[in-house]
Amino acid sequence: MLSRSLQGGRSAGKQQMNQTRRAIVAGFGPVGRLVCEGLADAGFEVTVLETNPQTVETQRRLGRRILAGDACDPATLREAGIETADTLVLTMPSEDDALRACRAAHAIRPEVFISARTNYLSKGMLAAKAGADHVVVEELVTAEAMRDAVVGHLCDDGRPNAKRLDD
Repeated sequence: MLSRSLQGGRSAGKQQMNQTRRAIVAGFGPVGRLVCEGLADAGFEVTVLETNPQTVETQRRLGRRILAGDACDPATLREAGIETADTLVLTMPSEDDALRACRAAHAIRPEVFISARTNYLSKGMLAAKAGADHVVVEELVTAEAMRDAVVGHLCDDGRPNAKRLDD
């Protein structure tokens, strides 16, 4: 993961307890759903941006605050409340869309905390340059998970586990 807040950049900061914290989550696939759940549990008012009309209709029927639209579009970001949002979380799978959305949001409100998802480190670095404060790079997360699974399966206290190797 990349994080400008760890490198002296902007950080989300703490809001006073009596203020409503607002988040915009772009994308409502598996990643977006889990992020929305965590933000709602933390007390955020969450607005979802989604391009799939069926998902939008279903989630509206369930009472979710959701807008049909593209996070790359400045008008859609404004409609979602980018001017008052504490954070914008870009969970869509398209790296190019994440980069465009970073640029659009940063141009409207440079101080909003932006977290973006990318597949590759090179695009993650571009997202940070485009205004993302935090980037989850899927290839790095996958590498860490695989390393931990393999080492955990084959080793005990950092030494090869002969019994597991023979199983």
